[in-house]
Amino acid sequence: MKSVVCLSLWIGIAFAQTQYTSTGTEAVAKARVTALTESPTSSVAGKTFDRFVSIWLENTDYDTAAADRKSIANLQWLATQGIVLDNYLAVAHPSQPNYVASVGGDTHGVTNSDLFRINSSIQTVVDLLEANGVSWSEYQEGLPYSGFQGDYINQNTGANDYVRKHNPLVSYDSVTSNVDRLAKIKNFTMFETDLNDNKLPQWMFITPNMTNDGHDSSVTVAAQWARSFLTPLLSNSNFMKNTLVLLTFDESEDYANNNRVYSILLGDAVAASSHGTTDSTAYSHYSQMATVENNWSLGNLGLNDATASAFF
Repeated sequence: MKSVVCLSLWIGIAFAQTQYTSTGTEAVAKARVTALTESPTSSVAGKTFDRFVSIWLENTDYDTAAADRKSIANLQWLATQGIVLDNYLAVAHPSQPNYVASVGGDTHGVTNSDLFRINSSIQTVVDLLEANGVSWSEYQEGLPYSGFQGDYINQNTGANDYVRKHNPLVSYDSVTSNVDRLAKIKNFTMFETDLNDNKLPQWMFITPNMTNDGHDSSVTVAAQWARSFLTPLLSNSNFMKNTLVLLTFDESEDYANNNRVYSILLGDAVAASSHGTTDSTAYSHYSQMATVENNWSLGNLGLNDATASAFF
């Protein structure tokens, strides 16, 4: 009986998305009313930090991010508040396999920007977090409602606000086939709500929209957005609770280089004595999982997460 209920819920979600494709805002508004949203919390102590937040920007070479005159004031200011990782490599081109890899320890056959559905037998960091009682959520700017699985063009502005390929967990059927897990894939508006209500989880993945992440704009816009978003959070007691923030780019713009991307570790989990310093250890997007796994003794998926270097 339980499997039938889950199937019905899954069919309902799929139907809502089909309706959106054909009828636009009407179906989105209808689905938004009934969409389940969850804001789990937990307090599992970590070895080095008690909260991990990953924030991704788009398609920029390391040297461009580090030297762009218009963005330098913003990215360099953020660098003074943490540690620059100057030997951090993305794992693939184009964007989507990097997102997929960061939560699943492998690209799992994702090679381009097409719609991929990774078999439900494939686990992600979510399985490790849940097994150890560590709460999690995604916050996706422009996502029309919790658990939405398509792409979404802003019906008022025409902007390419939210894209599925920049949401790391939605490609995994082990996540999307579970209604409670879908309920934790939320819009940015829920970030503000959860922050103000002191209901942020211990693991978060945050994706700005296609303008704010620099994909449809520039590194200058992305840097301005990152500083404006992070500055108030760095002094917010609801956010800063032994928190480690990774600000990174998904991939380099130049496919001919080694895919080195500009990355900064921030938050009150970073010792003040380390602010403004550089770490030249070889890291990659797999290091995000390795860091989280090591911090909470989660075990690993036995993939690239098992061999990647952890930040701490």
